[in-house]
Amino acid sequence: MADSPQLYPYGRLSDAAQWLAACQDRSPASEPKRVRAVIFAEDGEGIPQATETAARRVGASIIFVTVTDCSTAYDLGVQAADAEIDGGADLLIPGGIDTTQVAAAAMGVMAQEEPVVVVGKQPSVEDWKAEVAAIRDAMFRMRGLTGRELINACDSPVLAALVGFMSQAARRRTPLLVDAPLTATAAACAAADTRIHDWLLATNISPQPAHRLALKKLRLDPLLDLQMEPVPALGALAALPLVLLGVEITADATQPEA
Repeated sequence: MADSPQLYPYGRLSDAAQWLAACQDRSPASEPKRVRAVIFAEDGEGIPQATETAARRVGASIIFVTVTDCSTAYDLGVQAADAEIDGGADLLIPGGIDTTQVAAAAMGVMAQEEPVVVVGKQPSVEDWKAEVAAIRDAMFRMRGLTGRELINACDSPVLAALVGFMSQAARRRTPLLVDAPLTATAAACAAADTRIHDWLLATNISPQPAHRLALKKLRLDPLLDLQMEPVPALGALAALPLVLLGVEITADATQPEA
């Protein structure tokens, strides 16, 4: 991505900075002033402690949105994006709490893979067999579907809300950090009817096969490989200091010499 001789030594750091500059339509990029992590979940869930700790360390704020109705979830996600952007957010980190089966089944259908390919590591052979069967049944219900029909067939209000949130953020030209199988899958779903690619930075990749498939479909290379299981917004918050470092280094490197 970086083609300036001054930026070549900084590799992916300058890539992240130039991505942000393109989103902001200015060069060099300016450091985001209001970073918001927005996490969608059904009733009874809470923000993981690790996510709260990471947000505190980088000065980001977290919004928790409860979503339970599939029929209204997409619109709720759109409204949440509008609320954050209208409130001054200039960098968004979407997150969601749901079963791994949601992303696995959706990406299995979109990538036209067999259930055994999208099943992640399981504690035992019996658990693996049960997971394969559940994902196989879910994929059967989704067969031949695309776009909003596919999202509805997932029967996940969290996924639907994430698709609405990320689609609206892209429409409103607001950059997004993507760090988990569920959010990457939501981005892949959103890409069916929204020009979302340029507004996404993949901060890391998890061991879940659905995550790899989603990033491949989106043509995104992750900034980091932290070898950790998905925790909502944690990967993006962990990568944020590197993004900000890249912004500062790039600004220094491209300043005219006195």
